[in-house]
Amino acid sequence: MTHHASELSVPTSSRNGAKSPDLPTTWEERVDFAALHRLVVLEGLHEGSWNHFSYQLPDNPEYTLVTPGQTHWSQVRAGNVLVLDSAGNIVQGDGRPNPSAWAIHGPVHRARPDACCVVHTHMPYATAIALRADGRFNERADQNAAGFYKKVAYFDEYDGVVTESEDGERMAEALGRRSVLFMQNHGVLLVDRTIGLAFTRLYSLERACMVQVLAESGGHKIRAMPKAVAKAVAACEGEDLVAHFEAMKRVLDVREPDYKT
Repeated sequence: MTHHASELSVPTSSRNGAKSPDLPTTWEERVDFAALHRLVVLEGLHEGSWNHFSYQLPDNPEYTLVTPGQTHWSQVRAGNVLVLDSAGNIVQGDGRPNPSAWAIHGPVHRARPDACCVVHTHMPYATAIALRADGRFNERADQNAAGFYKKVAYFDEYDGVVTESEDGERMAEALGRRSVLFMQNHGVLLVDRTIGLAFTRLYSLERACMVQVLAESGGHKIRAMPKAVAKAVAACEGEDLVAHFEAMKRVLDVREPDYKT
């Protein structure tokens, strides 16, 4: 398959970073989106300026916050995130997104309007599982893993760097109604309804993958928990999931308060 980098139009008013009062994004949403990037760096789940996140505004789905390309995630701030319209055009912010960002995220948002936050990373342990010949995540290995019971899908093909929306459409189809997509020879994609939940679940997924890789090292087999127990764990939507994100933001408030600027 031939890939070509997409060209995104940049309105003149966006090149100088001017803020438009007509854009529906709130500063709180920008702060949370910036925090998402900083926390992923803090937890070692990033690749500098590669990979990409998006957040489709629930009350104004024609607008989406997107990771600013060529910006190291330790320097993402509320003030430098990008805003794209439904066609992928930049309507606010300097620079451009990663060429793969809208090719993947656009189709996923269109297919899953319930999934406001879409995150894609090459975090090491999850990617290690995606590289394996069997390439399957054990949903009943531990408590973190059980949180994803019956919520995991697989995209068992790799054609190179994604820059065409047709590739993203095939990924969205493979994801279906589930929340995690393991991408062969690539990484993972996770969707959720809020930024806070997306971060907490991304963190939990990587921890589960780490434990699985460690437990299986040396050829050991995992003693999986009963299906009924895994199902009950997956149904938990406790306040602690949101509380984790808020607690981690307080860590940022002390260590890296500029994420709010």
